[in-house]
Amino acid sequence: MKKSSIKLLTVFLLVTILSTISVTACTAPELSADYNEVEVKTAAENVVTLLNAQDSEGLRALFTEQMNVAITDDVFVQIYAAIEGGGTFDKIESVNVVGSTDKSTAEEFATTIVNAKYENKSFTYTITFNKQMQLAGLYYK
Repeated sequence: MKKSSIKLLTVFLLVTILSTISVTACTAPELSADYNEVEVKTAAENVVTLLNAQDSEGLRALFTEQMNVAITDDVFVQIYAAIEGGGTFDKIESVNVVGSTDKSTAEEFATTIVNAKYENKSFTYTITFNKQMQLAGLYYK
């Protein structure tokens, strides 16, 4: 083979591989039919409201058993301090919902990505619910 043919073939393969990766990476998993997307969005917005109000008991009422063990009062103090650093809550800018599955248990979840604007910065909350609409995951950045 000529050098130019090898280069052309290499470029073609790289473009094909990168295209495949970008298409599969951009595809969000579908939400299970067991969930109502509007209900999930409303529940996620409620979690943000409870966080802003520093309502630990309200959050604990939503938590799964595992979350109640994992999120101690000390963890709540750290979460609230970080959120306070953002200043006064302004608004929720967007709420996106996707499906997710625990690979080890095959349990399906509804995961929301909530972008919230505060006076000094924005936070992105990742809030996950199980099929009983219990809060199964809570992350922020």
